[in-house]
Amino acid sequence: MQIYLKKKKDTMADQNPEFLSNLPYIHLLYSTPDLPIPTEKSIAENISAVEPLSNQDVIVTWEKQTQHGCLGTIRFDKHNVRVAGLAQPLPSEAIHRTVHARQWQVQWKAVMRQHLSHLSLVYTGDDPDPIEKMIVLYKVSRAFNHENLLGIVNENAWTAHPPAETLSSEKIRSFRGEFPIKLWIGFVRFYMDEENFWLVTKGHHIFDVPDLAVLVQPGESPDQIAHSLMNIFYYIFEQDVFVTAGDTLSIKGTGETMRFSEVQEFEAFLMGPAGTLVVEKINSDQVNP
Repeated sequence: MQIYLKKKKDTMADQNPEFLSNLPYIHLLYSTPDLPIPTEKSIAENISAVEPLSNQDVIVTWEKQTQHGCLGTIRFDKHNVRVAGLAQPLPSEAIHRTVHARQWQVQWKAVMRQHLSHLSLVYTGDDPDPIEKMIVLYKVSRAFNHENLLGIVNENAWTAHPPAETLSSEKIRSFRGEFPIKLWIGFVRFYMDEENFWLVTKGHHIFDVPDLAVLVQPGESPDQIAHSLMNIFYYIFEQDVFVTAGDTLSIKGTGETMRFSEVQEFEAFLMGPAGTLVVEKINSDQVNP
């Protein structure tokens, strides 16, 4: 997705306050205006089919449940998921940021943009592990899987993907051993001109990691830079490392050293909910003593 940067008072963050949400949430998009209405038994069976629950009871509470709208809560173990559905599309701004930005086939993007209803799932439970929170959202999504389900949108990460096999029991369990970075982390290009752009991560804040930004120059490989940012994310998240502006990091096996600094411009676009650090490659003699 090409977004050209302009300094202005009216920003995306101002237009969409939920963009700064710190809660994990996803949207399920459907091709018809009629929302799925699974029974409480079906919801419980689909959730428990992924893996045995600590507490066998799945409690479903509906304040409203019709084909045109629903509002309720699903509880199991120490998890709590709020469910809200509307027989109308997501706002166009959300679709533009997520569906349009992804590297999927043009036909799939076109189909997603034509969705007629959506279901939102928000994690509000007590599990401290962000991976478990996301896994829970996908478990609950299984209960609302339907032939009319077109895709899954993750606004926090500016991402979207087809349901495909991502809602299978085996795939959901695999998220613990193999972090699905293409599903849960986004990479967005904010263009300054035709050749220079900021490559920025989105969605790190859900995992208590600052987002990262690199100013890509002509001749540099965006794919290679994205790979480096993924490695930095894995290191910070898995090692539970705290990094701040001024810190440096040597990437093992590459001979590269990176320095973190503060965002100095276009904060409304580059800054993530947990902050964003600019990453730049430096020479070894520039490393802090």
